[in-house]
Amino acid sequence: MYRKGLAALPNVEVLSPLVTRVLAQNPGPKTLQGTNTYLVGKHPDVVLIDTGEKDCKKYTELLHNVVTSSNLSVKSIIITHWHPDHLGGCPTVRNLLEGEINSENVSLRLNSTDKTDGEIPVYKFPHEYDEKIVPDQKLHPLQDNQIFKVSTDCTLKVVHTPGHTEDSISLHLLEENSLFSGDTILGGSSGDFTNYIQYRKSLSRLQDLGINTVYPGHGQVEEGAVVNKYISHRSSRENQVLAALRADKVQFSVAGLTEKVYENENLHPKLVQSARIIVGLILEKLEVDGTAGRTGEGLWYAT
Repeated sequence: MYRKGLAALPNVEVLSPLVTRVLAQNPGPKTLQGTNTYLVGKHPDVVLIDTGEKDCKKYTELLHNVVTSSNLSVKSIIITHWHPDHLGGCPTVRNLLEGEINSENVSLRLNSTDKTDGEIPVYKFPHEYDEKIVPDQKLHPLQDNQIFKVSTDCTLKVVHTPGHTEDSISLHLLEENSLFSGDTILGGSSGDFTNYIQYRKSLSRLQDLGINTVYPGHGQVEEGAVVNKYISHRSSRENQVLAALRADKVQFSVAGLTEKVYENENLHPKLVQSARIIVGLILEKLEVDGTAGRTGEGLWYAT
């Protein structure tokens, strides 16, 4: 969830010899400083991870300047999940990089070594909403454990990490033992999810990788230990929800329980609904565990 006082991030920053972050120019309560997109690889061959929002001229101009000024060759685009702030910019960004258009409608040619018929391939784990977000965009399906040999000394391995969304992936940069986590892990903030049980399993899988560095979909770069912190935070929140149920020995609506759980956290008003979803999903897990139940009217209680 959003936290005030997040550190400012530069629009463009070289994070390692293989990784450059380009902010997608869309800050907000849910996107934090903005969506992080990444150019990954050893010069000149790179892939682009995520593409920001639809028709964001400030971002496409920024990305164009980075790619051309550094003489980079974008081999492919990889999308971490279907949300519009990661997938929505794909058609415009891809067309720009292919040289069909740029922000001023002037032809531009970049030399990608992985294009098919002049097109930069876009890879993504399939989801039913893909067509809604980017109609008519050809997406090559990703598979768990798929390998991308981006350039010399740069190898990305796909790690399917559902939970935030069904199609969420992370990318393991093997040479650095670093991770592009999409929205499964955020920098300087906790994330949300649509399936809590899957999310906990995905965090455990990432924990087993023993990552050194996490490049998140939003927020600052984190050390690999953030995975353990996420697991601890989720366990703590789960215990907090159960403790709230047990403390008053009354039945709660999801909204009422959310208000109790978050009462001391100064929650941003735009994130109240997200918090309710999180509490509701935790309650469903507790129900599976046998520690919570609900009435026919949808009120929750401790068992």
